[in-house]
Amino acid sequence: MAKAAGVLNIVSGVTHLCGAMLILIFGWLGDGIFNILWYGLVGTLFWQRIWALDPFVYPLPQELQGTAAIPVMILSILAIVGGICALKRKAWRVALTGSICAALVTWFLGIPAILLTAISKNEFERR
Repeated sequence: MAKAAGVLNIVSGVTHLCGAMLILIFGWLGDGIFNILWYGLVGTLFWQRIWALDPFVYPLPQELQGTAAIPVMILSILAIVGGICALKRKAWRVALTGSICAALVTWFLGIPAILLTAISKNEFERR
């Protein structure tokens, strides 16, 4: 069960780490590149930006992209470290912390990882 939890943690962490890195890279290249890829917008007129009340219509500003990507990267790295500890069956607390971080970024992978890590506590090495 610890191996399954470790795999779930690593999958959740790697996918979100790659996604957050792409958002940061496109954010650094320029505000428009991410918005063109995500929203398909080449540009919006000034009055369209003022009256756009729907957040899915209005492109995200560059500062918000970086602000959202950095916490996701931190949680993803912790999920990967927790997954490695779960695969090695060492440091149960770190593995559980990684599972919780995985649940914060991907709930459908993280919640089973938390349950599997909690159930497999006896499989981990004792100090």
